[in-house]
Amino acid sequence: MPVSLPFMKGIDPGVKKGPDTRKIWFRIITLSLPLVILLLLEGILRIFSFGGDTGLFIPNPREGYEQYMILNPEVGRKYFRKLEYDAPPNDIFLKRKPEGTFRIFVMGSSTVVGFPYEKNLMFSRILHERLQDAYPDRKIEMVNTAITAINSHTLLDYTREIIRQDPDAVLVYAGHNEFYGAFGVASNESMSKSRLLTRTHLALMDLRLYQLFRNIIGAVMDKAGSAGIDAVHGTLMKRMAAGQTIPLDSDRYRLAMKRFEQNMEALVSRYTRKGIPVFLSEVVSNLRDVPPLSALSSGQEDEAWQKFTMARQAYANGDYDIAITLFEEAKDLDGVRFRASGEVNRILRELSRAHGVYPVPMPDRFREASPGGIAGNNLMTEHVHPNIAGSFLMADAFFREIVASHLLGEVQHIVYPSDYYKINWGYTALDSLLGHHRVTNLKRYWPFVPPDVDLPDYRLHYRPHSTSDSIAFEVFRNPALFLDETRLSLARQYEAAGNHGAACREYEALLRTNPYVAINYRDAASCLLQLGDLPLALEYFRKSQEFERSFYATYRMGEISLIKADYGNARRCFREAFELTEDQSERLKTLGKLYMACVYGNQEEDALAIAEQLRRYEAGQYLAIPPKRYTYLRYVPYQTREQVTAAMQVLEEGDAERALSILENSLLRYDSHVARRYAGEISIRLDRPREALDHFSRVYDEFAFDPDFLQEFIYLCIGQEEIQKASESLERLKDVDPENGSVEILAGLIAHVQ
Repeated sequence: MPVSLPFMKGIDPGVKKGPDTRKIWFRIITLSLPLVILLLLEGILRIFSFGGDTGLFIPNPREGYEQYMILNPEVGRKYFRKLEYDAPPNDIFLKRKPEGTFRIFVMGSSTVVGFPYEKNLMFSRILHERLQDAYPDRKIEMVNTAITAINSHTLLDYTREIIRQDPDAVLVYAGHNEFYGAFGVASNESMSKSRLLTRTHLALMDLRLYQLFRNIIGAVMDKAGSAGIDAVHGTLMKRMAAGQTIPLDSDRYRLAMKRFEQNMEALVSRYTRKGIPVFLSEVVSNLRDVPPLSALSSGQEDEAWQKFTMARQAYANGDYDIAITLFEEAKDLDGVRFRASGEVNRILRELSRAHGVYPVPMPDRFREASPGGIAGNNLMTEHVHPNIAGSFLMADAFFREIVASHLLGEVQHIVYPSDYYKINWGYTALDSLLGHHRVTNLKRYWPFVPPDVDLPDYRLHYRPHSTSDSIAFEVFRNPALFLDETRLSLARQYEAAGNHGAACREYEALLRTNPYVAINYRDAASCLLQLGDLPLALEYFRKSQEFERSFYATYRMGEISLIKADYGNARRCFREAFELTEDQSERLKTLGKLYMACVYGNQEEDALAIAEQLRRYEAGQYLAIPPKRYTYLRYVPYQTREQVTAAMQVLEEGDAERALSILENSLLRYDSHVARRYAGEISIRLDRPREALDHFSRVYDEFAFDPDFLQEFIYLCIGQEEIQKASESLERLKDVDPENGSVEILAGLIAHVQ
């Protein structure tokens, strides 16, 4: 018999007892409770808007822009706790990418932001315009994601968000901030030498609870004096640099290079795995005219200084090959590492080769444009930031590589040289003066002078020399002022004084600074009307309509179309303008223009109906219209008006060759439709039909409603055996001028050639 012990009473040894369900649930709840509490706290923090959205992109909050995404102006809080941060550029892009759109993202830091200038001189703005001109049939979006003082840690953190936005190409210019930029090995915004911990920290920063913990711990450390930022004043350069000197090949130097290579390798790999083309640029420095910062900041002639002195002597002797080697060595030995060493560019070149991405040889472009092949103050403002000429050169370097890649297909339009854009770009003396003041102030602090040197405050002692200088200096001196506001005020003053040329240049700078605001385009277009540049005015009015449909822009587009004899488009614009206003006087004025467009365009039925409507409103004065005349050629853009006038005078004197030369030289500065047409007509006189046809082809759309132009164009096409073009233009001539007596003759010539 089995033995029954007292403590076994009531237990049947033959029955296996199941798990206690209540205990299991208790354990699950106990283990889950901390997670539930954390999630609850996270939710509460989000409800009360603690911290912020650290995502790179957010829906555009501006009314009327709901279809766009914009760069998050607060994204910098993710990377900077101790120091202030700048918002990224104000680029926007459509939430739903339209078919055929080519979307480019640009990555980098202060050079890519355009420092020391405003956003109108970012190389990405210039590049965008150049690409759009070269590929007019493609919609191109250019999104600049740069923030001052970030480096490869931040760029790598951006990649997944950029990939989610369906990029067609990514442009990268980075490498100078690996030591002192956020999370750099010698930065005041560094948190750990461990790359894994840094990446984990950045991943957790999307949580509001983690942001709270970071702020609490940071505040405690700051109060304890262990954060290392006590009373650090001066420029951002000075405040970012915790460890000031980093010798070549030291432990910290090697760690920075290792981190840079790892981060950039990961960045490039993420894009290439998704089939996204990457244009990876090497970085450029001021070699010739900025001595080693280690010597400037210490006041001592170290090894880097000695190399620099030898380089200058070799340069003065014309030994440029020796000089560039010595300048590079001096830069690499410079222990105050605000300029990337040669190893950075070596890493970038190797990554380009290893991953099959598009290399952008930026140093080569700068050498080609520099005396003796060594870049200095001719292209740079200080140690690493390009001046205005350098910004256009950067845009040109990327433009060349993008065109050569054929990602956008074959170039569809004339490619203007970089200097053409530099001449016509939207920037003024305000921009160069503001940049000058920022750089001058920068150079009065470490590392351009020793830390114990206390120079007089530039902001208190400088005295402006002109009105523009006074405005630029006040914007520099007073952080509460914005250049856009003061520029707009100045433009209005110029306009009121009748100086439309100066006003237009300021308006152009405004729209290049913020190309997503309708009023900027309308202001510039209104000035251009006064200055005779109807094609560009029409383009700007059209562009304004992308962001805001307005009566004024639509009405003006109708007026320009009337002048061009594009009566169909004029009718469309005036009908739309009529619907966009409730003002009775504007509506009657618009009906009057619509009546004119109908009469000139032989739309008799519509003209009669509109006339009756005008009579009902007792507005019969609009029925008295002048005889139809083609006046488009009278509007000569102000940029080339002087040259066109001179050419016509020389032509009257019988010197067609010289007249043509004057016009062709003017086209190098500004491609005026009038100058181009006259150049074509003079080429006909000089019996150069091929040149004439080239000129006419480039302005065909501008003069496609002028019967005289169409006749000349058809004759040229027949002579050059371009029969399809001739036939298409003949059909247009029949449409534009059905009673034209040349139609039968031209049709016979085409039939004979065929």
